[in-house]
Amino acid sequence: MQINNSSLIYGQQGLQGSQKKLDQASQKVADASTQTLSQPTSIKNTGHYGSPIQDGLIEANSSELEAQANARVIDSSDKTIGRLIDITV
Repeated sequence: MQINNSSLIYGQQGLQGSQKKLDQASQKVADASTQTLSQPTSIKNTGHYGSPIQDGLIEANSSELEAQANARVIDSSDKTIGRLIDITV
C-alpha cells in the first residue's frame, strides 16, 4: 500500500512561503522606520493599507496566521499518516 503524503509537502511549502512573506514585511517595516523627516514625500500614505509601516505590520500579522494554518496542515498530515501506519502494520 502506497501512502500519499502530499498534504505534508503542501504544508511545508506553505510554511516556507509564509516565512518569505514575513521576511518581506519585516524588511518593509525596517525600511520605512529608517526614513528621515527630510524625506516627507516617501512617508505619506503610499501603502496599500496606509503608511508603509502599517502595511508591513498587517502583512506580518497575515503571514503569521498563514504559518499557523500551514502548521496545522502539517500536524494533521502527520497524525493521519501515523494512523494509517498503525492500521496497516
